[in-house]
Amino acid sequence: MNPRPQANRRGRILAGWFWAVCALASLPSAAQDPVWTNRGPLVVTLDDNYPPYVFRDAEGTLKGILPDEWALWEKKTGVKVDLQAMDWGKSQLFMREGKADVIDTVFKTSERVQLYDFTPPYARIEVPIYAHESLGGIADVASLKGFAVGVKAGDAVIGHLTQRGIDTLKEYPSYEAIIQAAKNEEIKVFSVDQPAAVYFMYKYGIEREFRQSFVLYTGEFHRAVRKNRADLLNLVQNGFRQITRAEYRAIERKWLGSPFLLREIARRWGIYLLLAAVVVLGLAALNAVLSFHVRSKTAELRASHEYFASVFDAINDALFIHDATSFQVLDVNRRMLEMYGYPSREEAIEAFSQMPNGEPPFSKDDACRWMTKAREEGPQVFEWQTRHADGHAFWVEVGIRHVQIGPHRRLIVSVRDISDRKAAENERRQNEHRMQEAQKLESLGLLAGGIAHDFNNLLAAIMGNLDLALMSLPQESPIRDDILAAGLSTKRAAELIQQMLAFSGQSRFVIESVDVAAMLHRTMQMIRTSLPAHATVQLRVPPALPAIEADEGQVRQVIMNLVANAVDSMESRPGTIELSAGVMESRRLPALPVWPHATLPPGPYVHIDVKDAGTGISADQLGKIFEPFYSTKFTGRGLGLPAVLGIVRGHKGAIQVETAPGKGSLFRVLFPAKG
Repeated sequence: MNPRPQANRRGRILAGWFWAVCALASLPSAAQDPVWTNRGPLVVTLDDNYPPYVFRDAEGTLKGILPDEWALWEKKTGVKVDLQAMDWGKSQLFMREGKADVIDTVFKTSERVQLYDFTPPYARIEVPIYAHESLGGIADVASLKGFAVGVKAGDAVIGHLTQRGIDTLKEYPSYEAIIQAAKNEEIKVFSVDQPAAVYFMYKYGIEREFRQSFVLYTGEFHRAVRKNRADLLNLVQNGFRQITRAEYRAIERKWLGSPFLLREIARRWGIYLLLAAVVVLGLAALNAVLSFHVRSKTAELRASHEYFASVFDAINDALFIHDATSFQVLDVNRRMLEMYGYPSREEAIEAFSQMPNGEPPFSKDDACRWMTKAREEGPQVFEWQTRHADGHAFWVEVGIRHVQIGPHRRLIVSVRDISDRKAAENERRQNEHRMQEAQKLESLGLLAGGIAHDFNNLLAAIMGNLDLALMSLPQESPIRDDILAAGLSTKRAAELIQQMLAFSGQSRFVIESVDVAAMLHRTMQMIRTSLPAHATVQLRVPPALPAIEADEGQVRQVIMNLVANAVDSMESRPGTIELSAGVMESRRLPALPVWPHATLPPGPYVHIDVKDAGTGISADQLGKIFEPFYSTKFTGRGLGLPAVLGIVRGHKGAIQVETAPGKGSLFRVLFPAKG
């Protein structure tokens, strides 16, 4: 065999292996994506205030587990990393706008899966609900309803809560801002991821004031890239795979603390530790017994507290708990929120703590006087007018009782809405007043009618005898003038009798179809002949009005009496009386007093208005103006207005009066329009 060819073959094989090794050496690292060669830094955005994972020191430099891990990733891959840490809501917007390549510290949700591809999780995070120690009964999501719950803007917990019907969320830019708000008593319930919650609650010294009520859910930290960027996702994952477990542990030890070196301690201090262990075991046994009793008592207290909270919220009356010394509102139940229209206990307590004096009619000073009486004299029950959150006032019945709750003196205030009862009482009083008015008018009408009929008969006899006397006397007799004067007085007495009959409703009406506009023009001619010089009448009548079924003479008498009343109210001062007419539906009548205090049947009504610029009528006199011989000027004026009421009542109509002292009066007479 020729050795040269064999040597040549070995040489060719060695050369081939050499060039293969060189080729492999020239390939890029497995973790480095060729796409990233000669590109700028990898931009990573994340929350900048999530200790111990990421936070800023006093100089504003990023510190924590994640900055160290990304620095190690940069070293392993050779790809420059630009960490852009900011408020979480801004960080997510930064990623969505395409300004970042990777987003870190992100929980996987159904909405985010539509936007991003995620790495496997690298940390499990509990998401609890924290509540102030003064609040009880917060044990699940349903019990959060009505409370303002502090959350971080853009946090996954927002979707978790809103999907379960909790819409009273108050957003803050960071977890630290939430803890600051809790310290400042802006909120009493919040959700902060557990690692950050522990850090910030101890930092701001509220770890004793707030407790973890329950865990909403457990989430997981991921890193994510935009959808369909498998190359970039592989780059991120391969880089973190190159970091060893020892390197991960070193970073965690740096930020989470180092464990004790047990072997060294045991070698040097073993005997002492053994003795200490015996003591500790003894103390542990004693502590276990004590802990059992403490847990038992704590469970009893918790059950008692939850029972009280359930009963407190289940009571159908609104309840307030006040400090018995300062009278400050400490707590309210759910019925109070429903009755007064407040969305949360905090807002209700703040509103009542700032209750102004004099609003509504009972002031804060009045409330303090009632609470002082309850504290010093015993339970108090009274009616009170309070105010709803939307501003309207309503009536309540209040009961106040002084109680001792442990070392604390409290005032328990129960409030019951009695608006319906007050409305019923008011309606009953109005009905009684209407009935009394109707009975009074009926009695006066019967009396006036009886007197009028008897007196009318006497007047007829007197007038007949006077006529006979005149017929017997010669024309030149000196006593004829006296008899004529007596006859004139008798006729005026007869007119008074007719007014009494009109008031009693016993006048004889000649009912016919009356054109109101034409009747008013005819009446104006009669009014102008009897008006004094200082008064004028202005007539305003529409071109067409419905007819009414009425006695035209009686309606004319109504108008004449109202005009005379208007002239009298002007007290010889120059002025104009406005006489007008129109049509109005009964349901659109203005909210003014109605005589004879009865509800008008539905339908159209023709109204005749007489308006003057006189002295007006005060509220205490308004209810008496239709009584016989009552006058605001002097006693015994006459039967003008009572006769008007009697005629209108006989025509199934009504009268409204709008007046005020010094502002004149408007008398509106309503007659049913002819169908």
